[in-house]
Amino acid sequence: MLIIAVRVPGVVAPARYREFMIAFPRSEFWGRILITIAGLIAWGVMFNVSRESDEWKWAQPLIVVGVPVVLYCIYRYGVHYLALRATAALMLLIAKQLVDAADASETVLRLVATVFGYVWVIAAIWMTAAPHHFRDLIGWVMASDERCRTACTLGICVGVVLVALGVFAY
Repeated sequence: MLIIAVRVPGVVAPARYREFMIAFPRSEFWGRILITIAGLIAWGVMFNVSRESDEWKWAQPLIVVGVPVVLYCIYRYGVHYLALRATAALMLLIAKQLVDAADASETVLRLVATVFGYVWVIAAIWMTAAPHHFRDLIGWVMASDERCRTACTLGICVGVVLVALGVFAY
């Protein structure tokens, strides 16, 4: 649903959406919000693993103290392309959930979600390692209203397929 909701404004008001998307990679505001969400999710996952597993009990104090310290350091020193890198972190977390859900299914259609999850992992690695390339790609895709509408329409179609798979196949 998020894939669809994020792309609907690109079809409805492509000029404003293009303006937002071109500014997004360097947005500190959105970067801090997204990295906070990713950090809280990662903190919760790590803390629950350390609580449930005797092997990781020793790491609980490090997790409780370390994650806020790392987030502070990111806020303070890691602001270059933070929005793209935070989006990549969220994509990795979502891709894991997508692949886990697909693995639990017995249908052949699970491969669609698995492949999509791994494509997201590759995109997230690319966004993190070379954010300037991704920024240039966004600039190329958002060069005109027509390209913006086409890209957002394709994104909405992918979102609809994934929602349909989630409702009917998994």
